Amino acid sequence: MAACLEAQQAFARLAAAAIATDPATSGAAQVFAAQYRRLFAQPELPAAEVDAAVTGESVRRYQRAVEQAGKLLNEAAADAGRRLGAALADNGPDAAPITTLRELQTLWIDCGEAAWSATAHRKEFAEAQAELLAAWAALRASGSTG
Repeated sequence: MAACLEAQQAFARLAAAAIATDPATSGAAQVFAAQYRRLFAQPELPAAEVDAAVTGESVRRYQRAVEQAGKLLNEAAADAGRRLGAALADNGPDAAPITTLRELQTLWIDCGEAAWSATAHRKEFAEAQAELLAAWAALRASGSTG
């Protein structure tokens, strides 16, 4: 879970750095980047007057939700890898030959999209996403100032 949060934060910092160093970046892009950074910012510690027990439970709920969503996303990534491996191993008459990096990239994208679609349409994934959103909202409402 910590690795997932670190990756999201690193991406947000990278996007922010790119926008900050590019004077041609539009105002809309600046607003989008700010919202993206806020969305994936790690929740800050609550204010001292907030009930620590309520906040602690909110943090634990959020951590469990991130862990479950991350588990499902990891499963989708593994599925994409299996699909790519199977597609590359297929050497029958109907198999498309892979002779360029672009064809390999296209195959990888197709495998990734198929794996994502299979995951995203599962009831378990919808429930995990709903819990992640609800836990995030509860964490913010519990007194986090992030």
